[in-house]
Amino acid sequence: MAESKMQAIEYGRYSMEMRSGKILNIDEGFTKLLGYTEDDVNEGLVFKQFVPDVEYDEIIKDLRKKFIDNIYSCYEHEMVTKSGSRVRVVSFITIQNKLLEGHRVLEVGIAAIN
Repeated sequence: MAESKMQAIEYGRYSMEMRSGKILNIDEGFTKLLGYTEDDVNEGLVFKQFVPDVEYDEIIKDLRKKFIDNIYSCYEHEMVTKSGSRVRVVSFITIQNKLLEGHRVLEVGIAAIN
């Protein structure tokens, strides 16, 4: 059998409030990849809990600059699962044209990489 040119990868999605990093919702892929659930979201899950090695304020400054010209941005980084292990991912971030209580909302797709 010929070697496949395509390989499936694990992926998920979440949305968050841009200013605070508060997670608004997650999908099943996010739960499968990182272990966090809707209960965690309801208890106040924030970006810093699963991306602790990144300075959130610096990322937001960078995103604000990038969003002047584009509605999306892409980063490679590590995320920490609920059990404490680390997963290397690529994050695809888009800014939504909507406000939630006066704050911008980011939609983020994540894909695990080796």
